Amino acid sequence: MRWRSGLGGLVAAALLVGACATGAEPAGEAAPSSSTPTMVAGRQTQEGAQAPGAILLASSFEGAVCGRWRRPKAGCEFGVEGGVEAGPFGPRTGVQAVRIDRTSPNHMGVIADLPLPEGRAFIGVAHRVPAFSPAAIPPDPGHLQLEQLSVTDGELPGMALEVRLYPDRRLGLGLFRDDAVTMAEWAVPEDEWFYVVVEVANGAAATQRMWVFDEADQLKAQVEVALETRQSWAHEGRTAQKVGGSTASLEPLFTYADDWYVATELLGPLRIGEDGEPISS
Repeated sequence: MRWRSGLGGLVAAALLVGACATGAEPAGEAAPSSSTPTMVAGRQTQEGAQAPGAILLASSFEGAVCGRWRRPKAGCEFGVEGGVEAGPFGPRTGVQAVRIDRTSPNHMGVIADLPLPEGRAFIGVAHRVPAFSPAAIPPDPGHLQLEQLSVTDGELPGMALEVRLYPDRRLGLGLFRDDAVTMAEWAVPEDEWFYVVVEVANGAAATQRMWVFDEADQLKAQVEVALETRQSWAHEGRTAQKVGGSTASLEPLFTYADDWYVATELLGPLRIGEDGEPISS
């Protein structure tokens, strides 16, 4: 069975949830585009290519992650910040997953330098978070960052979007360095894979959406919020898409990631092969 047919019902269900929440199509000032030429680890798309779902990045972290994120070393699939490595850490797909040391002093994660066509995309990644004490979460800002997503094509000013993990194990969606957060009403399980897809859009009061799926790829939560993402500040024009964050845990804690993609369509919780191609689940 081809991966596309296996995901059809799931993606349709996720889209239906979003449509029922607002009764409207996704908002924002940017429209999806599949014509931007992009070279990224795990997959290459050429101008005019009709890749499934217009995938810009797809990886199950079967390659090495090493070196500075802007200039990964030869043979590295992605660059990193802090204590990050790929290895046989109970992966969701393939033989490797990424392990991120959350006690790194500052800035930890795996990063792809990837402009988003017109500042809009669907970004999906699997996470696994072992049990932790609420005391491991720093009181300021009160969460750990699982993802920091740049909402720009490299020219548009754009403030990064964050997927946050809170002490009660719920996920939140908010802007970088902004206290406001929209929460998902589902606590992620201990030491089990769950999948997060975020629709990011650059614009004034642009609609951002987040879908959360459990280990069996069942939709468990969905949130939607309008945010001012077209902002000029430290992240203006920065195109770094990051699985990780800049907030260190106060007690030893590792989090894990697998099956990362960036696309111009909602593709649900993909499983990705060693060659960067989606596979059936």
